[in-house]
Amino acid sequence: MTDRAPRTPRTAADLRWMLGSTAVTLWVLVLLATFLQLVLGPAEGVDGLRETSLVVLTVVAALLALSAVPSLLRTSGAGPRAHPRVVLLVTAASATWALALLPPFAGWGWGFGLVVAGGMLSCVVPRWWSAAAILGTLAVLLLGGALASADAPASLGGSPADEGATFVVVSTLVVITTMPLSAVWVLRVVLRLDDARRVASDLAVATERLRFATDLHDIQGHHLQVIALKGELAERRLLAGQPGLAATELADIRAIAQTALDDTRAVVNDYRTVTVAVEARNAAAVLRSAGIDCDAQIDVPGLPAAAGAVLAVAIREAATNVLRHSRATSASLELVLTPDDEYRLTVTNDGSRALRTGGTGLSGLAERVAGWGGSVETSRTGETFTLVVRIPQSAALRGAGVTP
Repeated sequence: MTDRAPRTPRTAADLRWMLGSTAVTLWVLVLLATFLQLVLGPAEGVDGLRETSLVVLTVVAALLALSAVPSLLRTSGAGPRAHPRVVLLVTAASATWALALLPPFAGWGWGFGLVVAGGMLSCVVPRWWSAAAILGTLAVLLLGGALASADAPASLGGSPADEGATFVVVSTLVVITTMPLSAVWVLRVVLRLDDARRVASDLAVATERLRFATDLHDIQGHHLQVIALKGELAERRLLAGQPGLAATELADIRAIAQTALDDTRAVVNDYRTVTVAVEARNAAAVLRSAGIDCDAQIDVPGLPAAAGAVLAVAIREAATNVLRHSRATSASLELVLTPDDEYRLTVTNDGSRALRTGGTGLSGLAERVAGWGGSVETSRTGETFTLVVRIPQSAALRGAGVTP
């Protein structure tokens, strides 16, 4: 199998957007938590030096959290040792909460930094430790706060001392604890789905190669085995004593070799015998799986199979060119019988690069179509590339043994 199939421009852009939106979500969450902590934290009864220390630790933790966001997006489940900023963040946030718990209790408002740090820690530990990180953070927050506020149950740091307000703040802290992991988990799911799509594409290519190799092996193996047996018979048993029979065997060998050559050419040139409708459906499915919107319309119910095989090759070549030589986001495929009594295949796509020269795909296709009295035309308008293949209906009918 070759290297992993490249992402299409649309898929790459979508992944960049997902990565950027996740980073922005985490940064906004850190800024919001820091703002709430600085607004709800200060309370009466806390000395100035302690309150200043809490503010300084809050700012330090916020800066560490903002700088740790890129490491969360790059994580693949490594332990916290691989993310020193997260370790420092947890240390600074824990120190802030420990200082707030000293009597008199400074208030639940100083816990926002702790829950953000615990949420980020859950993003960088191995999978099954994520829940432990979140539960441990909530245990430290709730048990510590409950014990510290036992002597001052109305403490809410500057807000009216009522139980309803305390419940709102504590509930917000619990929700924020899970938000970093939720955002990063969604990003990881998207990346895994993209990897799965690329693996599926590679497997499809490998499967088709295996099928082609099997067909070629069956054809060549059978004919070569017969050639070997007849050659041995002619050489060892007939050449000296029965030259006439040996000549017959040699003629058979030559005929079998020619048959093998014809069969091999058929496999290589036609690759697969399918109807043009099936080939169009397969091409559209391949393009869609690559992130390219494709509309396929086939309206030729009486198309002879031989001419259809040629048009199927044209569809296959067109789809290959779209994948290899364009940045297309949309494509269309249409095969109709025109009023001029010719089968016309039209394939268009956007995102076209400059016209290439020296390729063999379209030139080989033009030679095959010319054998049917048809033509192959290409044009480029802006970034839109158009391939038009025409085969006269009369030629298609003659190829099928039908008198027009």
